[in-house]
Amino acid sequence: IHPKTLNAKSSKPDFLVAGNQGEEFYLEAVLATKTTKPSKGNPFIKGTLFDKLNEHPHKNFMVAIYEEGSPVKQPSGKRLVKDIHDWLDSLNPDEIQAQIESKGLKSISPFTWSHENWNLEIFPIPLIPNRRGQVTRLISIPGIEAGWVDKWSPIKKAIKSKGKKYGKLDKPLLIAINLDSFLLDRIDEMQALYGQEQYIFKSGSSDEPIMQRAPNGAWYGKSGPQYTRVSGAWIFNDLDAISLAKRKNTIYFNPWAEIPLPKSLRRFPHSISQGDKMQWVEGITLKEIFGLYEGWPEKIKVN
Repeated sequence: IHPKTLNAKSSKPDFLVAGNQGEEFYLEAVLATKTTKPSKGNPFIKGTLFDKLNEHPHKNFMVAIYEEGSPVKQPSGKRLVKDIHDWLDSLNPDEIQAQIESKGLKSISPFTWSHENWNLEIFPIPLIPNRRGQVTRLISIPGIEAGWVDKWSPIKKAIKSKGKKYGKLDKPLLIAINLDSFLLDRIDEMQALYGQEQYIFKSGSSDEPIMQRAPNGAWYGKSGPQYTRVSGAWIFNDLDAISLAKRKNTIYFNPWAEIPLPKSLRRFPHSISQGDKMQWVEGITLKEIFGLYEGWPEKIKVN
């Protein structure tokens, strides 16, 4: 039974949560599905390979991947990771960056790879010096029509869909989103909420590019803050009964929320804005909440 709200909308959030200190908020649960662009062929085979590549970031580069065709059988991700890293190791990131600025990305000779009827063209994206060795995935570059796994758009879509569904509420609304992807990092989460990362190069300048966010996030668009009825987003990935002891989660507090989330939720892992900076805080884990032991359920606990 969905909770009653004070407005006349027929649609209602999933739950009304009440704390022992009298605080209350609405909770909506959503399953978000990652997308692969373009959406062709077997998405599981492609997604498995792209997830494998993302497990192995390079110290100097990320990559953009263009694809055509579809595979039938699963290719070896381990072998492709090695081949891509060997190729990237042979490149000079500063020289590649200079060529991209003067002639464009497509002027770079790509690394090509084929498996059955699936063909990839892989282009190097140099990291700026202060991000080298810091990134947590291999595949990324906003705005290119390529065939990588897009994990942030489904999160954004879920927030925007639920953010306008229930009208004006009398209590905070927290949307819990479970993305069906084994890998999810803060870059995806931040892009979903605040907009895609983009790098601005000053023409004729030797200065390092400036990272800015495009105004295309769930909470921040072209006109500024939006979907302010959503007080927060609780983001999980690949969460099910078997993975409870392993999966991490984060509650993002919307800095522009009409009704802020109760402070009691800061007991959980969360992120909150401090001026123009984001602060991530560790909190009580699902393993601790449910009293699960390390390695549950694969390993048998021995007393």
